[in-house]
Amino acid sequence: MTRAWIAALIAAMSVVACGGPSSTPLGPTAADVAVQPGDLPSGTVKCNISGHIDSFLSKEKTADPSTYQSTKTEWDDARSKGATSAYVAIYTDSATRCDAIKGKTPDLGAATYRLVVNFVIQFKDEASAAKGYTTEGVFKISASELKNSGQPVVEGAKTGLSANSIVLNTAIANQTYFIAVWQKKMFMVILAVLNIDATAAKKVASSENDRIK
Repeated sequence: MTRAWIAALIAAMSVVACGGPSSTPLGPTAADVAVQPGDLPSGTVKCNISGHIDSFLSKEKTADPSTYQSTKTEWDDARSKGATSAYVAIYTDSATRCDAIKGKTPDLGAATYRLVVNFVIQFKDEASAAKGYTTEGVFKISASELKNSGQPVVEGAKTGLSANSIVLNTAIANQTYFIAVWQKKMFMVILAVLNIDATAAKKVASSENDRIK
């Protein structure tokens, strides 16, 4: 895996962030499942760009038309495949970092600071979510990308997450990466944890997975 590949993955994930749910389904929502402050080591800050997708699109239409259009296209595609809502949670080590992430060209893949980028996509049913994981991907992110990255991965029950799951845990120079993609019930989750030790990163994924009831 190269830094360029990581940068592309993290950039694709972080392009979506927003602020208000479009519906209130029964059971856990995408926001309920997403990474919570208590999942993370102390001193980790939740960025205020975290939230639901509809609000983000509304804000970006004027602020950054290019990001708005690309994100809207990807979200429309996901909805055509059964996605009903999405939430993004972004955390880092300070409010100043959060402000920098809002910029148009943050080099998140090269980050040497603590960074968490988390997508949670809720589908209309479990079958649609499973298909999103196994064959389609969401927001240009899929399990196949991790498998083709050139780094060792762990899949399925061995991850401790779900049957449809893959985890990549690696270090490149002075950076560490824990990246997990999994599907459980009606949810597909994409999680990137940078520069947090492996034990803590696994706890983040496990805590999130446990909230999918």
